[in-house]
Amino acid sequence: MSILNALIGGDYVSLVKEHIEKLFVHEARKYHCEKDDLSIIISRESNGTMEIRTYQKSLNTVWRTIPDKEVQEILMK
Repeated sequence: MSILNALIGGDYVSLVKEHIEKLFVHEARKYHCEKDDLSIIISRESNGTMEIRTYQKSLNTVWRTIPDKEVQEILMK
């Protein structure tokens, strides 16, 4: 689905899910694991900034906070 189609059709949820899937694919490749073993955590700090983190379920740990610039590069692919 293209961004234009989503905006015209109003299917914003599908658009967001499509972009989040890109993060799962990227992080699974980066850490050589299955997408199903990952969670993407989006948190909002009290100052209004948002962070996107990668969490590995099997190890019960947050791997990293993905830098905004890297998120942008992933989503633009």
